Amino acid sequence: MKKYGFTLIELLAVIVVLAIIALIATPIVMNVISNAQKGAAERSADNYIKAVETLIATKGLDGEIVEDNTYTIGTDGNLSFGDVELSGTKPNGGSIEIKDGQVVKGNTSINVGDYTVTFEDGVASVKELAKLLDVCGLQSATPNVVGAKYTCDLGDGDRTFYVLEAGTSSKPATLILEGNYDTTTPSWCASGNNSSCNANGLDAKLNEIALAWSKLYRNQIGIPSVAQLLAAAGRSTDEIGDEYTNMISLGALWLTSWPNNTAWGNSIFGYWTSTPYNNYAFVITYAKYIEIVPVDTVDAFGIRPVIMLSI
Repeated sequence: MKKYGFTLIELLAVIVVLAIIALIATPIVMNVISNAQKGAAERSADNYIKAVETLIATKGLDGEIVEDNTYTIGTDGNLSFGDVELSGTKPNGGSIEIKDGQVVKGNTSINVGDYTVTFEDGVASVKELAKLLDVCGLQSATPNVVGAKYTCDLGDGDRTFYVLEAGTSSKPATLILEGNYDTTTPSWCASGNNSSCNANGLDAKLNEIALAWSKLYRNQIGIPSVAQLLAAAGRSTDEIGDEYTNMISLGALWLTSWPNNTAWGNSIFGYWTSTPYNNYAFVITYAKYIEIVPVDTVDAFGIRPVIMLSI
């Protein structure tokens, strides 16, 4: 009985056909996955807005009024006036405007995973965040670990950043600039000495930075929180104490030193964080301590921005 097999030419032809099919199918599959992820980010943003409005209504029933303002979304998805209860994926950044107890979508941007969701005329627009490896190059240490040093060109030339929070498949990495952005020293609050202003005194400088860092969306740029800094230094927020009177040393050199900032001088005492406390806000002093100062303090503390980049 005669046996037949494939010739070399036939095998090569099959391999070529399979390669062509894979070449055609791969972009289609990747596009389907990307669209699904964008759809999930949009739904999460919508659910988050509803949860915020529910939180505001609940506070109203308890006699607490949430003031009209633009609020920064923390990396944990919560806001300065309360924790947002939400099942599923929580945002990890962005900002949300509140007016008359409702969310103003047109002035709201929400980071969900590797995407940012904005709204125009009530219609959501979902865009992917800039990727770490597209704008930054590793200088030293293991990539994407706390303390790893990167050189990043965000649109105005090379600057040095350190990883403040490592990224995951569902959460962008947060990097902090080495040294203050410049020698300006805005107040935390531009409208008095009440921390309910939500750091609006820093907004103008952050908007200016966003223009220079043209490779990023505005809501990829912010200022660090006390919780982020303490976690990066291996410390706990419990160490601050209930009365917020303990001065805590960060210890980690890259969080507290400015080796390449030639403009650093005695007139600048450190940098602001995004964390308020009554009519005060936390700062990081050049002496490596976390302290609180009045939110209307001027000519003392600068801005050391953080950025969020997809990995």
